[in-house]
Amino acid sequence: MTDLQDLLRTTAAEGSNTVDLAENAVADRIRHRRTRTQRLTVAGTALVAAAVIAGTTWTVYPGGGHQPTANGPSAAAIPPRIVTSDFAGPSGMEALLVATLTADANGCVRAQAGESAVTLVWPRGYTVRGDSQAFEILDAIGKVVARSGVPISIGGGGADRFQNTWTGRECATGGHLWMVGGISARR
Repeated sequence: MTDLQDLLRTTAAEGSNTVDLAENAVADRIRHRRTRTQRLTVAGTALVAAAVIAGTTWTVYPGGGHQPTANGPSAAAIPPRIVTSDFAGPSGMEALLVATLTADANGCVRAQAGESAVTLVWPRGYTVRGDSQAFEILDAIGKVVARSGVPISIGGGGADRFQNTWTGRECATGGHLWMVGGISARR
């Protein structure tokens, strides 16, 4: 019986070495994973920082990343603006204005019809995106309805005066006001 006890003790002692080796292997794997996770975290943080810097630079220098001139911001840097009414739908008036959309020096979108510029009053929910050199008008659901420089036919009709419930009063200076109705491309 003593021989059996000695054999069991020897085997148990050898087994504990095996357990120690397995513990060391697991500890090494954990250290390796932690190191890799730390490296990936540092790399991810660097990428996020680069994206934030790039986004900030783009925001500070709008208009394709060009810096403003010494005399002030370039015309392309001025975001275009539109006048909107308090009505959700296009005007029901039945006249036709054939024009091309442009933006003035203040970024206000105008309809250029021959020699005269007309201030357009868009339905509520319409927006503009782009810069004063190239922009698009979007309807309330985000569909592009007009682009700068493209000849269009604008249904609608003239308005007598600017209403207090409209937005963009600074763009409604001088000239005629036109309530926007249906829009179609010129053929």
